[in-house]
Parts: sequence; C-alpha cells; structure tokens
Amino acid sequence: MLVFNLYGQYEGIEKGYYTFPIKPDQINLLSGTMGELRAGHFHAGLDIKTEGKTGLNVHAAADGYVSRIRVGPGGYGNCLYVNHPNGTTTVYAHLEEFSEEVAAYVLVQHYKRETHALNLFPKKGQFNFKKGEVIAKSGNSGSSTGPHLHFEIRSIDQEVLDPLRIGFDEVVDDIKPVAVSLGVRTMNTSSRVNGQFGYATFKTTTVRNGHYTTEPIKAIGTIGLELYSFDRQNGANNRNGVPFTKVYLNDELYFTQDIDSINFSYQKNINVHSNYQLISATRTRFGKLYVDDGNVLDFYDVDDGNGLIQIEESDTLNVRIELEDANQNTSTLAFQVIGQVDVTSNNPIVTSKQDYFVLENTLIVHQPVTNDQEKITIYEKEGSTVIEPDYSMDDEHFYLIDLKRFLPVRIDFGQGNVKTYNFADRIPASTQHAFLTDTYSLTLDKSSLFDTLYVQALHEWTAANDFLEIGQRNIPLKGKIKIEWQPMAAYDSIEKYHVYQVSNARYPSFVGGSYEDNKFIFRTSSFGKFTLLKDEKKPLVELISTSNNRVSFRIKDDLAGISSFEARINGEWLLMHYEPKRNLIWSERLDKNKPLEGELELVVADNAGNETIYELKLGEL
Repeated sequence: MLVFNLYGQYEGIEKGYYTFPIKPDQINLLSGTMGELRAGHFHAGLDIKTEGKTGLNVHAAADGYVSRIRVGPGGYGNCLYVNHPNGTTTVYAHLEEFSEEVAAYVLVQHYKRETHALNLFPKKGQFNFKKGEVIAKSGNSGSSTGPHLHFEIRSIDQEVLDPLRIGFDEVVDDIKPVAVSLGVRTMNTSSRVNGQFGYATFKTTTVRNGHYTTEPIKAIGTIGLELYSFDRQNGANNRNGVPFTKVYLNDELYFTQDIDSINFSYQKNINVHSNYQLISATRTRFGKLYVDDGNVLDFYDVDDGNGLIQIEESDTLNVRIELEDANQNTSTLAFQVIGQVDVTSNNPIVTSKQDYFVLENTLIVHQPVTNDQEKITIYEKEGSTVIEPDYSMDDEHFYLIDLKRFLPVRIDFGQGNVKTYNFADRIPASTQHAFLTDTYSLTLDKSSLFDTLYVQALHEWTAANDFLEIGQRNIPLKGKIKIEWQPMAAYDSIEKYHVYQVSNARYPSFVGGSYEDNKFIFRTSSFGKFTLLKDEKKPLVELISTSNNRVSFRIKDDLAGISSFEARINGEWLLMHYEPKRNLIWSERLDKNKPLEGELELVVADNAGNETIYELKLGEL
C-alpha cells in the first residue's frame, strides 16, 4: 500500500485509508477546496456538492468513534467529529440529521440541558463506526449558503489537512489553475509602478493552455507582487483555491507558498495574507506573494526581504509565477519587470479613484493640475506644513504624506478647498494603548492590530442623534477594540438605546454594549461608523403549522435581531430547532409517542430586550 510522504503532517497517512464521505466510488463534484481565500478566513477542507439537495448519506471516512458533536444555528451547524486509530480526526459539517443512535443521544442532551445549541464530547467508544458506515445525512445547517457537505481531515495536533493531497479517485481534476490578474504594490514612498505610488493591477493574457503573460511592469524601488488566481475540478464551474505558488526571479526560486495545512488560531491572518484594501475597491481577493507586516502564517518560504522585489533603474527582471493544485496540474505566469520611471495611464493606480487613501504609513491625496496653487498646507493639532506634489499625471497632482511625521487634521488645497481628515493618534501594533478625548475613548490590547494604525476618529451629533466614526473600513483589525462613548444629543429613555454600526446605512448592524455612568461601552472587531438607535418593536412570531407531534413558527426581528427563544408545553421545556436562514423554528418532543397537546407558551426575545409571548392551546387536554 502506497504511503504519501509529502510534508510532515502527511507522513504515515496511507492512500486508501479513507473512503470518500459522499457517494463513495462515484464521481463527486466540489464547490470549495483547501486554502481558498474567504471573507475573514481560509477555507479548510472540502465542500462536497450534494446534487443541490439535502438528505444524502454521509459515510464514515475510516474506522473510528465520535469524539465531538456540535449543534447550533451558525458556523458548522450540525457537525460530527470522528477520531481514527491513526491519530487523525475527520469533520462532517452542515448536516441535516445524525445517525439514529447519535440523534437519540443528542435529543436527550437537549432536554437534559434545556438548550437548542450543544457542544458535546461523548466518551471514547460510545459511538463507534466502521469505515463506510452511514453516520449522518447531508444538509444545509449553520452558515452554509446551500446544500453541501463540509469535510475536513485534521492531523493529530488538530491542524486541517488537504484531503485532495491524500488522494481520492472520486474527484477528477486535470484542469490547470488560471492566473487572472496580477497586482503590483509600491512598498515605500520612493517606489513607483508606471510612475505612480500605490496599487496597480494588470490583466493576464493566455499564451496557450496553462501559460499566461501580462504586459511588462515598469517599476522603480521596492515592490510587492499579488495575484488573483483560481482552480477548477472537472465537471464544476466553481472557482476554488490554488494551494501552491512559487515565484522565480531570473530562474532562481525566490518565494514559495504551500497551503498544505491550516492552523485555526491563525485564521484572522488572511486579512494580511490577502489584500484587504483591494477587496473593497475591486471586489477581488488578491493573494500577496510576499510576507507583509504582522503576518505570522508559517506556510511561506522566502528569500531575503520577505519576498519583496527590489528593482533599480535600467534593470530587467524575468519573473515566473508557477501555480499548482493538489493534483499537480500546473500553470505559469511569465512577465518582465523593467526598471523605468514611466508615467502612463494604461493601468491607473487603484487608489487614485478615491479622494484619499492610506497605504501603510502613507496618506495619498490628489487635486487637479488646473488648480493654480500646486502646494498644499497640512494642518495638524499644532502647527502646519506646506508641501509640493510628489508627482503628477492625468492632469492631477499627487501628494504622499508620511504619517510617521504628520497627522493631518485638515488639508488646505487652495482656492477655498479645505478637506478634513481627523487623524487622531498613532497606535503601534503589539502594544496596549489607550486614546482619550472629551466624549470618547479607545482601548486596544496587544492583539488588536496587525500593524501600526493611524486612527481617524470623529464624534458628531445633532439634537436628535450621535455618530461616531472610527478608522477606515478597508483597514483590518486583528482583534477587538474597546470603545467608551458619551452621547451628546438629547434622548428620551436613553437606557433603551443600543449601539449599531451603520457603515451601510440601509442595514444597521446591532453591536449592543452597555450604558454605564452616562456613556456606552462596547467592543468592535471592525472599524466603521456607529450610532445609537432605539428598538421598541417586539419580534414577529407567526404560527406556520401544528400537528399531533409538531408545531412550527416563523420568528423575525427587523432591527436588533433575534437573541433567544424558549417554548414550554404545560410548563415543561420543549425543544425548538432553529433555522435562521428561513427564520424558522420547529418542535421535537423527547417522547415522540406523546401527543403535543395542552398549553404552549413561546417566548421570543430580541437583542434590544423586547419580548413576544405567544400562547397557543394545542389539541385536547
């Protein structure tokens, strides 16, 4: 029997040790693979298609016992963890139902603990399964956006491995990865791409199958390369991740990225592995081919300089980027980087589309060349400075302001054009820091930031409401920050108000917080705009159906969102399952032979503390 000896995590795992969990020995299709760049995380394991429906048999991948059972409305939804004799664990998520014996155990635990969400750890050997036995039915529970099975193989130290690296004949893939677009980023204020500072993107062209190129990149100084690419498997159009990338400079290996395993504790680092700022500007996830500040992921092998490229005037670098999927299909993107200062608008810098942009330690602002006054005046809390343009193009002057030296409160562009920027503080990463004003304060701990933050903050208010804007939405936070905020507007019953994030004004997002000593105290994991809203509207509860042994309701709350629900029948707790995607709850009795009759009381609460009590008489007493 063959043994894969690819990397340390895979040593000793025999090909054929696992069976495929959906339709074993038949061709299967995937909608997700290992290491894809998702919102806020790398995708772990495989997403296996289930014919667009729920209820397919889910098979144990190998002999083992159930070590953990999770049930909840979000995340992995209904989920099983199975430990195997070789030390690995397989994970089966978004299930519709468990096997009969596991389901009976889970039902008892629901009633014993009187909760619809569970995290259980059965005793070793309590639920044993042989390889290929049916352990569950596939579903769409949790944060799933459509019916499928999420499947993982975890190593003995619980790092997620790539199942395709271990080998399954059920997935056919002879399709080469696709290189779509190249990103180039200047890494300091003396660097330029096409004569400009910031980000530039370049569409690729196909030379032949699996071979791509792009126009020569004209650059000076220190630059970082980024790439948008994807992979496909036979029979499916989904754009999946590319796990292996190599960068060669003049035929010498310069940078390697091997996403062959994922440690969950480092998931937030996707926000510095991918270009977080470009996502909001282009809706495209570019992966960085260098190790940026604050990135602690360990699946890179880099030359000097963390994979950054230094290009001098008159230099020519031949760059080759090799992409490889788990089935060893490879593609190549080849192009040249030429050391040349050339101001061209063929590929305009992404940041020039905005009034201003913060890139690392640099604030980029611009104004039309038609303005008679080229120089601009930077006003700080104390003093002012006059600067000239750093370069000009497309009838605009560009100014690069070093935020390590200046924290602009406002900038005077001349001719009465004054813009406010409200830079409030420099906050270094990996330190505990507090920033205090008369009406609000920010507290950050050592795990809040990836890199130095030049925080912008503004508290504005009218007679009716307050608004607090903190930071920029396109700058990621590594952890939460604490905010204490004293409202200045006049409120009736202020204790009934809560904090909401309103970066998208149409969809306020409940944050909550507490009101203590005339101020609101809350935590946030993203920058944005906040306000105070009062929600006195009770949750909607609508009866859908009743039968001899089941009752179902639709529950919904338009502003604060559902916080909790509880049902009792004749005073006894009644399990209600919850599917938030459909706003649906439905009952399940512990004793399925016992009719559901009597006085039912359902209490549904929202996050603002409003409650709806729904009473219903079922059957005959």
